[in-house]
This record gives sequence, structure tokens and C-alpha cells, in this order.
Amino acid sequence: MLERKSALATAAPYISDVLRMGEVRGFTLTQIAGTDKDMGGKLPKNVGTALSRDGHTIFRISPSQFWFIGEAPPQVSADCKLTPLSHSRTRIYLEGAPARDVLAKGIPLDFHVSSFTPGMFAQTGLHHTPVTVHCIGETRFELYAMRTFAISVWEWLSDAALEYSSAT
Repeated sequence: MLERKSALATAAPYISDVLRMGEVRGFTLTQIAGTDKDMGGKLPKNVGTALSRDGHTIFRISPSQFWFIGEAPPQVSADCKLTPLSHSRTRIYLEGAPARDVLAKGIPLDFHVSSFTPGMFAQTGLHHTPVTVHCIGETRFELYAMRTFAISVWEWLSDAALEYSSAT
């Protein structure tokens, strides 16, 4: 069986005393199209919001499309259309007090703590690269980037966070 290799395998590590950046591995990402009743359970009411259910984080990415993120694919009605996206995305976390400032340098969103709150996400761009940014907590964010752009996103984040770096 083929083993999955990280798109960030050659990335230089980011080192800081106040900001952590890394890759989240071992997850499944499944895009599902269907009606709310086909999904069997509570779902986010609005596009741009996420919730946790049955070991999954669920993003409503459009009125009838969802991303299910977890350790395994979700169980849903046979009427739903499933598209596995796990191997096409890299998941990068940024955590620490300066995280909002770093992201605001290149993403056209209002990252103020009262505007982009935990549970919210946005499909946006980072330096001409499509990304999905999820606010996990007040100082933690996860970015989903297409695998082909993962190194570019990592390097951009590392450069934007250079002022917080403790590497010599």
C-alpha cells in the first residue's frame, strides 16, 4: 500500500517562543452534497460556521454542501454525494497570541477577536492562493490549502511571522 507523504516534508521548521506553526496530520476531509435531512443530525445553520458532531468538525460551505473533517469518513444517507478531499489538502495550524496579526498581513479578512470568532471559517485567499481558514480558538487557527500550494502557504506564513521567530 502506498504511504502518504506530507506536502510539507521539505519545509523548514518554524521556531518561536510565542507562536507555534505546524501540520495537522491523520485526518479525513470529505465534501458532501445533500439536503440537511440526508445528513442525519445537527448541522451548521449558516455558511461560514462550523460545529462538532460525532467526532467530526462540519463546515457548511454552501447551502447544500458540507465539509466533514475527522479521523474517518462520516456515515450519511445514500442520497448524498461524497467527494473525498483528504489527499488534496494540507492542514496547517497557527497558534499563539500573534496568530491574528500574522494572518491579517496577507488574508483579506477582519481578524479582530470580535469579528472572526471561534467556530467561524472563511474560504478566501492568501497571496493569490485559495485557502480555508478556521478559527479554532481565540489564538488558534487552521488553514486548509491545496496540497500543490502547501509549501507556498507555509513559506508565506513563516515570512509573515518572522518578527516572532526565535530561530537564529
